[in-house]
Amino acid sequence: RRVAVGTFFFFVIKSGNEYKNDFFRCDNNVCLDYDKVCNVVDDCGDGSDERLCTNLFVCESKEELIPITEKCDGNIDCFDYSDECNSECGREILENTFLKLLCWSLALL
Repeated sequence: RRVAVGTFFFFVIKSGNEYKNDFFRCDNNVCLDYDKVCNVVDDCGDGSDERLCTNLFVCESKEELIPITEKCDGNIDCFDYSDECNSECGREILENTFLKLLCWSLALL
C-alpha cells in the first residue's frame, strides 16, 4: 500500500510521557527502524536506506555494499575489485575486459 508520493511523513510513537520518531520511510514506502539505516545492508530492498550514508562504499557493480574502512585496505571485498582497483587507491583496472582478466590472472600467479 502506498503511503504518499513526494511527501515526507514522520511516524511518532508515544511511549509513556515521551514521543519517539524511530522509523525511516524508504523510497518504496517500506518503514524501517532507524537502527537499520546506514548499516551496510539494503534493508529497504531499493537501496534508499543506504543511499546517503558516508560509512559505506558502493561497489561499481552496484550490487555490493562494504564498510568504508574496507576500501583501499589491500583486501579485495567487492566482486568486481572496485574497492581496491580505482584511482583513489592508486590502482586502476584497464578498461578492456579481456585485459582486465589477463592482468588479474597474471597477478594471481
